[in-house]
Amino acid sequence: MIFLPRGNPVRQKVNPARINLPEAMEKLRVGTFTGYLRFDAPQGAGVILFQEGLLISSIFVGKDETERLIAYDAIAKIFEVSILGNAVLNIFRLSTDLVLGIHALLHGRYLQKGQDLSCLDVRMQLEHIKTERLTACLRVYTEDQTALIFYDQGYALGFFHEGQTELDPLADVSKSVARLPGAKLDLLEIRSADEIVLADLMGSADLGPIWQRTRKLLLEERRKREEHAVRSQEKNLEQQRQHTFAIFKTIAGNHIGKFGVTQVEKAFSVVGSDLNTESLEKYYAELQRLARLVAGQPKISAMIEEMKTKFNSDN
Repeated sequence: MIFLPRGNPVRQKVNPARINLPEAMEKLRVGTFTGYLRFDAPQGAGVILFQEGLLISSIFVGKDETERLIAYDAIAKIFEVSILGNAVLNIFRLSTDLVLGIHALLHGRYLQKGQDLSCLDVRMQLEHIKTERLTACLRVYTEDQTALIFYDQGYALGFFHEGQTELDPLADVSKSVARLPGAKLDLLEIRSADEIVLADLMGSADLGPIWQRTRKLLLEERRKREEHAVRSQEKNLEQQRQHTFAIFKTIAGNHIGKFGVTQVEKAFSVVGSDLNTESLEKYYAELQRLARLVAGQPKISAMIEEMKTKFNSDN
């Protein structure tokens, strides 16, 4: 899970499977967009950062947090979960300073992680940051809300909470989500803004081939799964057909002898691979017609009734 405050919403709850992501990202590039794209899927979460139209960072974190991808590997994974159709895309606008702060946070090093605030002395934590002159980010969050405080060598630069696009210089953890039940805290050591080396991932490579290659691979895998499912279904239907055929012959033998078995074999030829209501009714009608050659109606009716009862109980 990637915990980030929401900035100014540009688009929300978009199904990225319905859009061509490289084309959409090219529009953000041309429009000198500054902010981030967030992708949430059952497999995990991904974030793509833009600064004035430059794609400066991408990251994907798996649901169990054992998978962590960056740069083009992260973009490929984001494309994958998007094409699969179970992702949700939200786009938020931020200031340049905040984007750089998010960049530093996403690539920071954990000093503390998932600390329960109900068991933590926050004042002591803040004093520690100041005393150690840490360049760090303090993240306070619940499942639904997140707040960040950025520090440069122990000095509080500002506060980023939900809905903001600028860093609030009046950093005050008491105004954050720290008061909410179940709030947790992370402390990450980060680089200062002037230490961050930015690369334009879209300027270094064309994302279109990555998108097309991922799409082609997933479509091929889907085709193979569908073909396998069809073969498995056909196999199961044939096994069901042979099982039913054997039972019907046994029942016929018990009611009207070996001649009944012969009539079942003849009548069963009208049944296709799928034992549906229509095909079985044709079979029962044909069996009744053929069985009249060797047995009376009471035996035939009893035989067919037992066949229907046995088939319904087995299926």
